[in-house]
Amino acid sequence: MNTGGDQDKGAVAEVAEVAEVAEATEAAEATEVELAYRPTPADMAAGIRARWRFTPSGRRQRWTFPLLAALFFLMAANKLQHGMSLGDRGVYLQLVIGTTLLAMVFLGPRLGAKRVHKALVEKQGEFRAVVTEAGATVGSTSFSQTLTWAMAPRYTETPEAFVLLSGDKYGAGITVLPKRGAQDPADVDRLRALLDRHIARVGKAPARPV
Repeated sequence: MNTGGDQDKGAVAEVAEVAEVAEATEAAEATEVELAYRPTPADMAAGIRARWRFTPSGRRQRWTFPLLAALFFLMAANKLQHGMSLGDRGVYLQLVIGTTLLAMVFLGPRLGAKRVHKALVEKQGEFRAVVTEAGATVGSTSFSQTLTWAMAPRYTETPEAFVLLSGDKYGAGITVLPKRGAQDPADVDRLRALLDRHIARVGKAPARPV
């Protein structure tokens, strides 16, 4: 019986197994990006603007306001051409409605973001997001949500954040990952590379500082 040899082989195998686990853990940590941040209304607005730009329903909603505004302006112009003045109630109301609709194109995301932030997000405090090869987990002290890449197959990048978008035509799922939450500036590049490996980028990348 060669008990000593068997023990040596067992010890070597055990060391090799521990080394493999350590390497796997190290590799997983290398591709994991963690963000810590407090969401702001500007973050919410970035998500809404992304939805308006990159989903079919969002694009329709985005163009509905200008088209309706143009219609009200044309009706007001028609009345002015037929002898009515700016002081007439019909002309005045049509101009006010048209101006309001046009303003919604620029102010809508910001106003909507403020409402969402105040009602649902502000009280949550600091958020933590962990993005891995499997997906993204975002949460605070009171909730946690895990997204697989199948649930968020697209993303767009702004100068301040990465915005993950769900694949449905309504863009119902929006996840904003602010770059300021990165623990190290290099983590922003790592996160971008991680997203590019798994999901499709939509829109142009913002210019990077030289």
